Amino acid sequence: MLNLITRFVRDYGSRDAEVRADLRLASQIPGVGSIEDLTPRQMSRVAGVVSAVTRSCVGENPRLTVTVSDGTGQVRAQFLGRREISGVKPGALLVLEGRFCEHDGELRAHNPVYELIQTRDDHE
Repeated sequence: MLNLITRFVRDYGSRDAEVRADLRLASQIPGVGSIEDLTPRQMSRVAGVVSAVTRSCVGENPRLTVTVSDGTGQVRAQFLGRREISGVKPGALLVLEGRFCEHDGELRAHNPVYELIQTRDDHE
């Protein structure tokens, strides 16, 4: 029974330590600023961990919304014309570059340049 619990925690349990390590890695990427220091309407480059991915419904125009957090705040990137980006999923480390504008109290960019950063999970 203990082995089953250990496997369950390993596979589905908290990954807080791994996320903190990824956030530290994100802060070391050259040219990246923190989300809390981001100035709306200026070109910015931020990095963080993907915390949510939302796709538009089948009857709607294709749209993918990705929420990225760096530990100081979060931003949303909307990719219009697509419902999926290979490798972009919760837990992935992502760099976003674009013009983030404030909308309904959150910072958003439409179709920003993105770079998926390879992490430990990519090697397993």
